[in-house]
Amino acid sequence: MSQAAIQFSLLDYFFFSIVFLVTIGIGLFYAFRNKHHSIYEFLFGGKNLSILPVAFSLVATSISGSSIIGQSMEVYAYGLHNWIYIPMGLLTTLIMQFIFLPIFFELQLVSTFTYFEMRFDRSVKHVASALYIVTGILLIPLTIYVPALAFQEVTGINLYLITMIMGSICIWYTAIGGIRAVVWTDAFQCILILISGGVIFIVGLRSVGGITNVWEALGRGERLTIIKTDFNLETRGSIWSYIFSNMFISVYVFGINQSFIQRYVALPDISKAKKAMWLNTFFCVIIFFLQITIGGIIYTSYENCDPLSVGIVKKIDQIFPYFVQERASLFEGFNGIFIAGITSAGLSTTSTLLNTIGGTIYSDFVSTRVTDTSERTFSRIIKIISVVVGLIGIALVFVIERMGTIFAITSQCFTLSTVAVFGLFANGMFIPKINARGAKCGVVCAMIVVGILIVGGLNKNPDPVLPLRTDGCSFLNSTSNVPSFSPMNNSSITKFAPRNGQNDDFPWIFRINFQFYCLIGIVINLSVGYIVSILSGGNEIKNQKLLVSFLRKKTPQDLLMNCPEMQRLNILSK
Repeated sequence: MSQAAIQFSLLDYFFFSIVFLVTIGIGLFYAFRNKHHSIYEFLFGGKNLSILPVAFSLVATSISGSSIIGQSMEVYAYGLHNWIYIPMGLLTTLIMQFIFLPIFFELQLVSTFTYFEMRFDRSVKHVASALYIVTGILLIPLTIYVPALAFQEVTGINLYLITMIMGSICIWYTAIGGIRAVVWTDAFQCILILISGGVIFIVGLRSVGGITNVWEALGRGERLTIIKTDFNLETRGSIWSYIFSNMFISVYVFGINQSFIQRYVALPDISKAKKAMWLNTFFCVIIFFLQITIGGIIYTSYENCDPLSVGIVKKIDQIFPYFVQERASLFEGFNGIFIAGITSAGLSTTSTLLNTIGGTIYSDFVSTRVTDTSERTFSRIIKIISVVVGLIGIALVFVIERMGTIFAITSQCFTLSTVAVFGLFANGMFIPKINARGAKCGVVCAMIVVGILIVGGLNKNPDPVLPLRTDGCSFLNSTSNVPSFSPMNNSSITKFAPRNGQNDDFPWIFRINFQFYCLIGIVINLSVGYIVSILSGGNEIKNQKLLVSFLRKKTPQDLLMNCPEMQRLNILSK
């Protein structure tokens, strides 16, 4: 292992720049081609987009920079527990195909939040929209911070300077290009992610001697506890947290959130939307397999000499780009392509958030108040909104570092949005008795409790990582060769990094692992919503299409159409 971070070469900078020029070029192409005076065109591409680019766009939105680095380093630090996301992805797609997607197409909804106005009233719609906007804005700094962190590791350029440059580029091409620019840049970025991930997987696997060596190294490092069955709310990676908590996040984030629904309805019909959805799942499963396997490869490479413990990197999430520089570059300049892939993944998710948040603010809060303005002015308004939202997101990067590892930060941000918006969907579609008052009380109480848990847990020690060894670092025999910021300059060499994270003196409620927050929030949302609704008179659903199909009551017309005689007459008439 080298004793200092390897820096970008001229070829790395060249390939990195090429990727950015292509991304900007796509935005310019659609900006000058369509001008986007129509809001319908800006947000939905005229509902005539093709399946394949939409599917690739869904993949790029699903696989952000935080996912690429975060999932791999979760294996490195905490073991293989996150493999469960693969079967969860398949189950999520089935749930979307048979439960949620038909409702949106049957009701012809281009905005998920319109559902809440139809099911409850306009105030609930505004509550849901506002919560989505807030939680989405909280996600934006994360999608920018991750690629900036990777870029800082290989270049040494100031993290916040990188953040502002990347964020500004993303805001620019999203604002001028609309959904078509977002979809096609996503497609380009998705292909880049697949290729670079595949190369890193192959080269890295060869460097450690094959998958058998990876498996054995993970076993020696106590990282093969694939299923943790103990029901302890403080345990990270428990199977119960995935089944009863993270499953809700998966359905919301990769299914019914506005970013995905906006792409589904941009297709001409539901059959094409389902095809795009399954293509997205197929590619996501491949990429996720690569992510967790690469995490095992990286651990095998540094099994005896952890870069974090000896100070070669300052954050555990920087080990991934360091590994690519040192051991997984296929050719000179490949590292620039890889970092461009990480950056592209982050920017694709950021552009999606900017487009959908801008559209939500416009459709739910602006359009109803401005009725006598031309389409051209509306287009300018929504672009200004996107720019303002992007600038707020960039500003929030300065406070994102305190929330732990990338995996933890991502999960907590997704938890907030799932508890809020998915909780409202669950109330509306699965519990007919829920009324507007109950829905609002439920979501407010749930958000308050989960918010308190997140804020209260910021000051606790991080979850203890599995053993990280330093006894194989040959250069540690000479303290003069240890990097100046290395902890080894101030402490004796130990076989394992300290397993900090003990929080025995911390209030128990704040020791609950973040992976259980969603379960707690959803239970509170549904329980409070139901109780308040019953106490305030309940509810009667007139439009049965607002409920999931297996809960709908048959109307007299439905019963008549299903009787044998009516079916026979329909056949004869045809």
